[in-house]
Amino acid sequence: MRLLNHLLSTNLLQRQEVEYYLAYTTRIFKFADIYEWSSVLGYDYHYRELQAEHNFKWGTFSPHMELQLLVPKRPKPSVPVQNPAPKEDCRIFKAKGACPFGDKCRYKHVKALPSNNSRQDATKNQ
Repeated sequence: MRLLNHLLSTNLLQRQEVEYYLAYTTRIFKFADIYEWSSVLGYDYHYRELQAEHNFKWGTFSPHMELQLLVPKRPKPSVPVQNPAPKEDCRIFKAKGACPFGDKCRYKHVKALPSNNSRQDATKNQ
């Protein structure tokens, strides 16, 4: 919107061309869904340079530029990546007996076992 405002205030874009500019901007964000963001930004940069040089209508389709500049997104792994087994005990769990991160905590939640000394102390007090 800031670029649109700049183009309008400097008369580089006529009011009747706003619809074409918005269509172009919409296409850029559709590209972002299927192409790597860095390549979309490169495409946008080159498109704007060419538009300023040749003064064609915004939103003019350029399949050659798409093929040359846009890189498809890499597929996401279908299997979630497992974190290695935690080696350290969770300090929060040790201190409070509960952890706010629950199953997502990256540390081990080991319940303290009653020690033999506490049992002996309990029998001595009776």
